[in-house]
Amino acid sequence: MKLGIISDTHDRLESLAKAIEIFKKEKVEMIVHCGDWVSPFTIEFFDKYCQKVGLKVPVRSLIGNNKGDLERLFERNGKLLNPIQFSSKATMELNIQGKKIVAYHGDDKNILLSLITSKLYDVVLTGHTHHPRNEMIGKTLIINPGTTCFAAKSQIIPEASITIYESEKQKLKFIAFT
Repeated sequence: MKLGIISDTHDRLESLAKAIEIFKKEKVEMIVHCGDWVSPFTIEFFDKYCQKVGLKVPVRSLIGNNKGDLERLFERNGKLLNPIQFSSKATMELNIQGKKIVAYHGDDKNILLSLITSKLYDVVLTGHTHHPRNEMIGKTLIINPGTTCFAAKSQIIPEASITIYESEKQKLKFIAFT
């Protein structure tokens, strides 16, 4: 399965649109958002833009540590044509083509390290740092797609990034854009 992985969108609609276009072009079969959508209007924009470009795939997501207005976020999510499946916990487990995958936003380094070193998962998806990560620790692949908000560590950064992960081939592709 081809996963489109995104994180830390922080209401940057123009770069979210670009990410959606890339996911469409790459023919992703599912999108995983590792958290920090922030505002309810962002998920509405996401849904409408996916419709506009003809991308209708399941979307799984974490909340992250920038929770925004959760009540309105969930209320609006229920009205979307393709509602996002939000995890009710800090983590979200997926089993895709025999690969055990866990997503965790990454705001608690100890929890993230425990997930990575637990030997329970083939892949750990994370966000929070706004920096791309592609690292093998033991038999666990750690993926952080970076951010689409053009900021990291309170500084403007020149590129946004997302990741495409092909579970069957264990192939990873980072895509940066301006």
